[in-house]
Amino acid sequence: MSSLVDKYPRVSDMVGVAKRRMPHFAAEYLFAGTGYDEALENNRKAFNEVFLVPQYLKGTVNPNLKTKLFGYEYDAPFGMAPVGMTSLMWPGAEIALSKMSVKNNIPFSLSTVSCTSVEEVGKHLDGNGWFQLYPPADKAIRNDLLKRAKDSGFKNLIITADIPASSRRERLRMAGVSVPPKNNLRTFFQAAICPSWSIGTLINGIPAFGTMDQYSDGSWHGNAKSKAGFAGSQMQRYLDWDYLKEVRDIWKGPIILKGLMDIEDAIKTTKFVDAIYLSNHGGRQLDIAPSTLQILPEIRKKVGSKFPIIIDLGFYSGQDICKGLMLGADFVMTGRPFIIGLAALGAKGANHVHDILKDELSNIMEQVCAENVKELKNQKVVLGNNFKLNNLN
Repeated sequence: MSSLVDKYPRVSDMVGVAKRRMPHFAAEYLFAGTGYDEALENNRKAFNEVFLVPQYLKGTVNPNLKTKLFGYEYDAPFGMAPVGMTSLMWPGAEIALSKMSVKNNIPFSLSTVSCTSVEEVGKHLDGNGWFQLYPPADKAIRNDLLKRAKDSGFKNLIITADIPASSRRERLRMAGVSVPPKNNLRTFFQAAICPSWSIGTLINGIPAFGTMDQYSDGSWHGNAKSKAGFAGSQMQRYLDWDYLKEVRDIWKGPIILKGLMDIEDAIKTTKFVDAIYLSNHGGRQLDIAPSTLQILPEIRKKVGSKFPIIIDLGFYSGQDICKGLMLGADFVMTGRPFIIGLAALGAKGANHVHDILKDELSNIMEQVCAENVKELKNQKVVLGNNFKLNNLN
């Protein structure tokens, strides 16, 4: 691994390699947002407005990154976020990433619209997986998904709230993204010039919706407009507070509600679930949404210091993770970096990404003499002038 550290010391150093090894349609699914990609850009800009002011003369430390969540101790305060269509981006991704997560004792979250089934992925998670539910309007499908996840050993449930409708995702339309990939000359050409992806696909099979395909009877798909784009794979979704209560009655383990942005929603949610998961869907759903980093401090104030807050928005480095923790998050989830590493270098690349994130975060803790994550969260933070939001309502 030492040679990898010298060649690719940052996640960003692997982006170009990953893009060259991925067909264009797969790379677009990984990197695109929606609309004009303004949410993607704002996610990065928000990070640039957060600064740590170091306080020294505290001696030296050996940082401990271990973090408890739902009674389980992870080796780091970050994990693999749920990402749909993962094996379209890199063949066999769900299995490779689940093994990486178990090896490093960090959480792995499986999307409802993954390419590998919940049953197959569950075999590799040692009974400690997280399952992310896109809440189906069809409650029979919902109940069956929850049973399958529980029977497959998944402990924690993430319910995603920020997908009441399919987003337009214009770049994906132009790239012709679909599962399975479209059977045309453009797709064949893009795959042909990426032999590692193509050979991996031949070995692992053409990407399909491993968990959801058995429900594809024509009654659960989206409307005609969504079928025309990448989102034809997704069922009609529905979520309100009563629906959330019903899931609470069914699922006996920890429940996390993902996609929250509003303070009042966050406060109300604490009565229904075990953690809130702040997310703007990686900039892929609503292009005019703010960065979750910008709303995190206020939500932390309103829900108090004890209620667990998880966050994602485009964390690419240990520095990013540090900023999320200092602003009030208990745990950070990220998806794109692990897939970048996998596409660039295979399974060892996903592990290398983990090592980069952990080492970067550990180094910051050493620099400011923070012995553990709790001490890191108490470091002095300064925000730039463009960070805060002004509520006009």
